[in-house]
Amino acid sequence: MFQEKIYPYLLVFLQLSSLAYLLSSAPLLTTGYAGILIESVGVFTGLLAIYTIRIGNFNITPLNKKNGQLITNGIYGVIRHPMYFAQLLFLLPLLIDYYNFTRLIVFCVLMITLLLKIQFEETHLVTHFKGYAAYQEKTKKIFPFIY
Repeated sequence: MFQEKIYPYLLVFLQLSSLAYLLSSAPLLTTGYAGILIESVGVFTGLLAIYTIRIGNFNITPLNKKNGQLITNGIYGVIRHPMYFAQLLFLLPLLIDYYNFTRLIVFCVLMITLLLKIQFEETHLVTHFKGYAAYQEKTKKIFPFIY
């Protein structure tokens, strides 16, 4: 029961809490050109992912939508979880520029939470969409060309 009913919402709570802390504990823009470029790529990646998947197909919880569609084109043809990648990409320069140990711990909590969400979500997606296993073989989870 915990795994199916409470766990996905706990993961969302951890994700949103981590994001809220990281975004409120320092300025939203980094100071260097390289950091601003990385942040911009993160924002662009997130917007592109939302545009590709469409709002009606989007779900913040790692649960399958009843009428959800499997999207494998666009940015989803390269990585399976571009919105998670976008979050990390946006936050990494902020972590570096406004570093403290607490922010590092919260960033690590966010990364672990996102990986747990991926694991939970993909377990269900494999059974929900018959082509998901083949899609997994062709794409990386969260970091293009790496993992």
